Amino acid sequence: MAQQQVQQGKPKVTRLPLLGAYSNRDATTVKDQRYVNIFPETRKVEQLENTKIAMLKRPGLTLYKNIATGQGRGITYFKGKFYVAIGNTVYEDGVTPTAKITLTGSTGPLGMLQANSASIGDYLFICDGTSAWYIKSDFSVTQVVDADFPSPHIPSPVFIDGYVALAKANSVDVYTCDLDQPGNWTASNFLSAEMFPDYVSSLSRQNNQVCVLGTSSIEFFYDAANASGSPLSRNDSTTIQMGTCSPYAVIGNEKYIFYLSQSDSGGRAAWLIDGFQPKKVSDEFIERILDSETNISAAHGFGVRVKGHLFYVINLVGVGRTLVYDSDEKLWHEWSSNSSGNHAIFNCSHIADNSSGVAYLLDDSNGNVYTLNPLAYTDNGTAILVEIVTNKYDMDTYHRKFMWSLRLVADRYSTGSANSVTLNWSDDDYQNWSNDKTIPLTDDWPAFQRLGSFRRRAFKLRHSSNNPLRLESLEVEFTEGTH
Repeated sequence: MAQQQVQQGKPKVTRLPLLGAYSNRDATTVKDQRYVNIFPETRKVEQLENTKIAMLKRPGLTLYKNIATGQGRGITYFKGKFYVAIGNTVYEDGVTPTAKITLTGSTGPLGMLQANSASIGDYLFICDGTSAWYIKSDFSVTQVVDADFPSPHIPSPVFIDGYVALAKANSVDVYTCDLDQPGNWTASNFLSAEMFPDYVSSLSRQNNQVCVLGTSSIEFFYDAANASGSPLSRNDSTTIQMGTCSPYAVIGNEKYIFYLSQSDSGGRAAWLIDGFQPKKVSDEFIERILDSETNISAAHGFGVRVKGHLFYVINLVGVGRTLVYDSDEKLWHEWSSNSSGNHAIFNCSHIADNSSGVAYLLDDSNGNVYTLNPLAYTDNGTAILVEIVTNKYDMDTYHRKFMWSLRLVADRYSTGSANSVTLNWSDDDYQNWSNDKTIPLTDDWPAFQRLGSFRRRAFKLRHSSNNPLRLESLEVEFTEGTH
């Protein structure tokens, strides 16, 4: 915002924007601008050369069903039923969930892939890094027992033209099953992503290309219908000299592939691939947070479109934070789960769609499946902790200012809804904060009077009730002193 100087001693009313980008000076959460569980939405009307800006509370979680007890490892929707991996078991959803597959272990990543075959029809392919199974349309289960099946493997399978592709662990090799036969594998049916000397980390797909992400490079392969060996051939002109550090934060969603990188030059960043072109979507402020992550290889991600926005959600398990990139607004914010009144890492890492446009999320720890509900304002009854921390405002001068009032420019809610925002401010660079001030959103004057003097001031807004929230800006009235 272009802050305007005012005539000393003369009252001035101005609006301070809540929209902004992260500006953290380090990776901690105690200073500088931050947005948690609230995201921006802009509406530009070109004919009027006008842009309307609002901050919206994220969707909440509504319980669909508790499936079992254990670590949530994966969820998908196949032939009218959810298949949910919890602990060492894959369950088929029903009136009572039914155990369908016993996995090799009870923790770790899992691959779940919907595919089809000219010989067996639609099927669901499941792999856990050691073994694999497929479930056919009649819901029967077949384990893959072929001696040539790649084991151990990276459980991020992709499907292309009748083939399931899997990368062998700790290698440059990507294997494909026999055409239309997910249970049959041939030892010679593999390709090597060897343009750079790095191992394969993950597989994804974009349009008609298999994307092979290594630790420091990315190669693309297409179905060349080769008569022997792998049916895939390299698209030489599309290689990217930068790989991924987080195999399970690679997300192919709509026309993009989102991923976290760590190149040979050091440092981490978030990227998306559109076509064959990589585009960096993180800046130095987000990258400070990524660089601070102590277990980047364990980061999990998913993509979800909700409330008209496509979000790339990244759970950083080491630092316990969840970063969210809004590909429509091209801005970052955070999601969190409420842990006894404090922000904790968002408790879901896996998503499925039941073909009706509703996103279902699997809890990482307790076996619950939720819907991501735009009309829910809590997470399964637990308050969502919305928090906005602003940058410091000084009205373009170090002169002391005297703030007479602050008003929230926000939606007004019905009387009796107990919908309010808690306000605090800091005048010493986020070191100390004022006492809580409650501003109700149920009347036409959501304000607080007499906020004292300051030179530079940051604000904190919090909301934690079972109510909607839509904020636009802060309107403040102040006068400027002589020095």
